[in-house]
Amino acid sequence: MHALRHVHELLVPGGTLVDLHPVTQEEVEAGGRVIGVIEEPEWFSVDLPNAEALLEDTIRDGLFTPEAEGEFDLLQHFDRVEDLLEAKEDLLAEQPRLVRRIRAEGPPLVTRERFVLKRLRA
Repeated sequence: MHALRHVHELLVPGGTLVDLHPVTQEEVEAGGRVIGVIEEPEWFSVDLPNAEALLEDTIRDGLFTPEAEGEFDLLQHFDRVEDLLEAKEDLLAEQPRLVRRIRAEGPPLVTRERFVLKRLRA
């Protein structure tokens, strides 16, 4: 049993499930332009498609009914290069070229990631 079916069992009848997840990789911006992408290849090639397919399965099987959906950009602002590098350390460990670009551009820096928010009724 995957997690969404378990969640359905835990909800009271007619309860609400809120699904929130990114749908783009995180971009790094400096001076109003994109200087690079913080890549998460496994998330976008495996995890995200699987999660979305499992959610669609529960909808098709009648466990959840979509009620509302919206998208928004999540922006994070960094006044110091080191704050950004520390916050994204695990993801940037394999991206030395992007780290060099971030250091060269300097602050202020912004990361931008597109999210989808769905409200579903059990």
